[in-house]
Amino acid sequence: MTMYEHLKNNRFWFWDALRTYGLGIYFIIKHNTFAFEPPQPTLLDVLDDPPTIFMLAVVRTLALVYSLWNVHSHYYKPLMTGLLTFVWLFFMIAFGVHDFGTQRYISFESMYAMFVLGSTIFEIVIGDD
Repeated sequence: MTMYEHLKNNRFWFWDALRTYGLGIYFIIKHNTFAFEPPQPTLLDVLDDPPTIFMLAVVRTLALVYSLWNVHSHYYKPLMTGLLTFVWLFFMIAFGVHDFGTQRYISFESMYAMFVLGSTIFEIVIGDD
């Protein structure tokens, strides 16, 4: 099969990889997204730091590699889908906690993460494979 055919078959995972790239770009552009005033530093303070963005890059690259080359290693797809689900669940919770901490209604970021997480879970459960 050609790369185009792999991309055609795995287009959802390609777009999910791009959405995850967008999350990393969002954190790079909007540095200190979770900046809290002292004296209450929390785990959310480190979510937009370079190590977290690098971990996002690893997960999204795994999804991009799968969508373009259709890797058939025994545990590649479950690992990739599990990591993508974890990333979006983690950031949905993080955005929700941030919204709660700033006493805002649910933000666009929280809703976006919820919809991406929902579509990923839907694809895992209902998808072709």
